[in-house]
Amino acid sequence: MKVARVETFHLGRSLWAELWEREKDLPLVTPLSGYPEYRHPYSRWYWEPAMTLVVLTADDGSTGLGWTEDGVAAARAIIERHLARFVLDRSPFEVERIWDVMYRASIPYGRAGSAMEAISALDIALWDLMGQAVGRPVYELLGGPCRESVRLYASALHPVGGERVRAEARAYVAAGYALMKGRFPCGPADGERGMAENEAHVRTMREAAGPGIGIACDAYMGWDATYAKAMCRRLEPYDLAWIEEPVLPDDVEGYARIRRQTVIPVAGGEHEFSRWGFARLFEAGALDIAQPDLHRCGGFTEGRKIAAMAAARGLPIINHTYSVPHLHFALATPNCPMLEHFPQPSWAEPLPPARPLFLGEPPVDGGVARPSGRPGLGVSLDRERLTELLAA
Repeated sequence: MKVARVETFHLGRSLWAELWEREKDLPLVTPLSGYPEYRHPYSRWYWEPAMTLVVLTADDGSTGLGWTEDGVAAARAIIERHLARFVLDRSPFEVERIWDVMYRASIPYGRAGSAMEAISALDIALWDLMGQAVGRPVYELLGGPCRESVRLYASALHPVGGERVRAEARAYVAAGYALMKGRFPCGPADGERGMAENEAHVRTMREAAGPGIGIACDAYMGWDATYAKAMCRRLEPYDLAWIEEPVLPDDVEGYARIRRQTVIPVAGGEHEFSRWGFARLFEAGALDIAQPDLHRCGGFTEGRKIAAMAAARGLPIINHTYSVPHLHFALATPNCPMLEHFPQPSWAEPLPPARPLFLGEPPVDGGVARPSGRPGLGVSLDRERLTELLAA
């Protein structure tokens, strides 16, 4: 089997479009919160979520799917103008060689960002194609299931008012989620008032969820190390499962300082792009929980290496965002105890059901999910839906 065709499609509406519609006008702390003109809402600076989809067709007619978040279509351009040549006429079972060639070839403009997102989408599609070739699901190619199913945590508790947050948290507990995560509203520019507001949000989450449910919080790169130290001191009584992305991704020393100064576990890595980036974080003692995103950090091929590096240090992996590739990865990775999930908040107006782009996605039930045993990723592309999205 060899790859005979590489197709790329840039979709203005990503798989996370519904999440964006809920978040874009909320008062959330972000990396730009220190600039008044970009402070609120989120949509003043963040691009409309979009995705690049890759379809690899082999010489026997079978196909492999891969995708990445790609707001400005840069990953698509990189694939079409450069990286596709390293996949064409190659066997998908040469995935390690293909990955290394793509990485080395893209060094002059890559090593992170859109170049790694392009590599990620191609790599995921290659693994899907391998599964199609041997008639086995990707999680078996990764080593086989380590558990019966994958636990999910609810990632949606935003600062939308006390009563709404209480109702939402109770709804997640009733639905079977054992852990939930919220976003902070405030950062250093908000001073003492903002710290009190952050603490009030966490207190509301904890009181509503109860003592037996895990609570985590995400600062989304909107703090600095000094602010995080003071904020963590205030939040330690609430028994948080972790504080996520308290500082900018490249502030490795800041991460390490925060981790040394608090008992709250520190999580990060969703904006890291390779094993070398995670090596810097691990060697600095910066993380308690690593959060690689296979759609950014190099796909399954690189994700396995990152997971092994974390396991050697006794650290868990909890992938950023929910996707079918992440579900396969979590099922087959011993140190990946759960995945992020984005259920619809109880306060949100129900959106009309959208026709899915991928057919055969596994259901989520009681805060757990499991990929099907079908070959590859176990999903297929709805070409009619793809045409609709391209025309939108």
